[in-house]
Parts: sequence; structure tokens; C-alpha cells
Amino acid sequence: MNQKQIQQAFQIGFTYIGTVVGAGFASGQEILKFFSVYGDWAYFGIPVSTILFAWVGTKMLLMGARLNASSYRQLTAYLFGDRLAAMIDLFMMVMLFGVTVAMLAGVGALFHENLKIPFQLGVLLTMGLTYFTIRRGMSGILTANSIIVPIMISLICFIFVKSVSHTPVPAASPPIEHSSWTWFASSVAYAAFNLGLAVSVLVPLGNEIQDRKCLVAGGCIGAIGLGGMLLGAHFALSLRLPDILVYEVPMAHITSTYGIVVQVLFIVVLWGEIFSTLIANVYGLGSQLAPPRYPVNGSLVTVLILTAAFFVSQVGFSNIVTYLYPVFGYLSFLLLILLIWPRNPPLE
Repeated sequence: MNQKQIQQAFQIGFTYIGTVVGAGFASGQEILKFFSVYGDWAYFGIPVSTILFAWVGTKMLLMGARLNASSYRQLTAYLFGDRLAAMIDLFMMVMLFGVTVAMLAGVGALFHENLKIPFQLGVLLTMGLTYFTIRRGMSGILTANSIIVPIMISLICFIFVKSVSHTPVPAASPPIEHSSWTWFASSVAYAAFNLGLAVSVLVPLGNEIQDRKCLVAGGCIGAIGLGGMLLGAHFALSLRLPDILVYEVPMAHITSTYGIVVQVLFIVVLWGEIFSTLIANVYGLGSQLAPPRYPVNGSLVTVLILTAAFFVSQVGFSNIVTYLYPVFGYLSFLLLILLIWPRNPPLE
């Protein structure tokens, strides 16, 4: 691979990471729920998720290139057939819009609670930056994630190193009951759910790049980065179990012990992770709603999505998202199985 291909591979990998990693990861809640509560089994579960991220994420990229897919519509039509794909596309659009609303509400709360900036102003500022990022199309998303993701990785590495050098007295394993293989099911569920969200960006990204070597390398870089971040964050959280379970944002509690500079950096990273998920969702939703031959980054489509999400975010959307997430998880499992299932001849 030449220098340009290597650069593209890292851009793909960083975009993959930025699409998967959101507020749930940054807060630490996802890591606790899917991995840390299983104690040392998490060190087996995280590699399972990492392998799935590498395997299925790369397949999504390659299938996007092979299908010349401008959105995930072509992929769902190939996997499910036109009739069933239409229903799945509609549900995925609702889900993407729901997560978009949740991200806007989250960023408003972040600005208000930590920077004393009015909720609406924080949301409007993020909406404006989202609009100008998406106006640049896929290149804008690649550039944004090339900036945000290295900062995320750096903070996780810092927290890991600080946890190793200032190891508190380890507490007993959390008092939960589970069967011997629930850690495995949880690891698969985590990968499936996040891959279901990532498909809206990975498929058109594969079409955008078209270079097989770059796509395979980028998929692997993204998966390895996600696996490394999961391991580092889990290690830091596991040292503080079970006490850390009472905190709504456990990672914020950990960073609060490292001084004001790290706290401020954590706020920046949390906003960055919300923003990276937001631009991925709005881009994926726009790619579905844009009329044929109309650019995905068309200003009207983006403005309509963001405006609708802004108004819904004012009344709160957390309950709807709470009910939709489990259903979306089941759909993601189906998508995962169909992507892994061997075909003759294989598309990619």
C-alpha cells in the first residue's frame, strides 16, 4: 500500500470508530452493561466483539463497494428482498431519527450542565457544525472523525495508564447472577447493535472509496481501535466495581479524580463522540430520504432532518428510544446473521 492508501485506510478506520462510539461508550454505561458486569469474562468477550467488528464491518464496506451503494437501501434489498427491505428501511430511518434526537438532547444537556450554556444554544451550535460537516459529504465525515477519534483514543489510553499506575484496591466481583455463556451473548449483542447503526455509513463509505485494500485495512483498523478502547475503558472501570455502578456517567467519575484539565478534556471528548454519532446518523438518514440523483449532502434534506430533530428534542425522546433500542437490537441480529451467512457465489 502506498502512502495515500494508508492515509485512506486510517480515515476509514477512524470513521468506523467514530460511528460506533457514541455517548453510551463515552459515559461508560455501555461498557459496564455489556462487558464489565461479567468480571474477568469481559476479557474474553471484548475479543469476540472485536472479531465481529472486523469481519462484519469489512463485509459491509466491501458490499457497499460491490453494489455501488449510495445508501444502505441497496444492501437491505440484496439481503432481504425488495418487499421486506422496504419495511426494514422504514424502521431503520425511524431508529436513526430517534438516535439523532437523543444525540441532540444529550449535547444540549452536556452544554447546560457542564458549561452553563442554555440547552437550546448548545443544540443549535452543534446543529450548525453538523450541517456544514455534512455539506462536504463523505469527505467532511472522514475529516471530522480523523480529528475527533485520535483525541478519543488518547484519552482512553491516558485513563488506562493512570489506572495502571494508581491502581485502587480492587473490589470483589459485582454480585450478579448469570449463566456461563451470557458474557458471550452480551458480546455478540454489543457488536450486532452497533454494526446495525454503523451500516448507514459503512455501506456508502465503501462505495465512496472502492479500493479493496483500503477497505479491508480500514475495517481492521477500526475494529482493532474499538477493541483496544473497550479493553482500556473496561480495565479502568473494573478496578472500581461494584462502587462505580451507582454513577450515571461512570467515566466522568473516574476522570474527576485526575484533576480539572482531564475533566475538561473528558467533556470535549464526550461532545466529540456525540457529534461523530450525530453526523453519521444524519448522513445515513439523508442518504435514504434524498430523491434519486439528488446529492446526499443536499442542504434541504439536512436542514429538514436537523430542524425536525431539534423540535422533538425539546420535549424529550428518551422513552421512545428506550423502547426502540431492544427492537432494533433484534433487527441488528438478523442483519448480522445474513451478512455472515455464506453465499454461493459470495458477493464481495
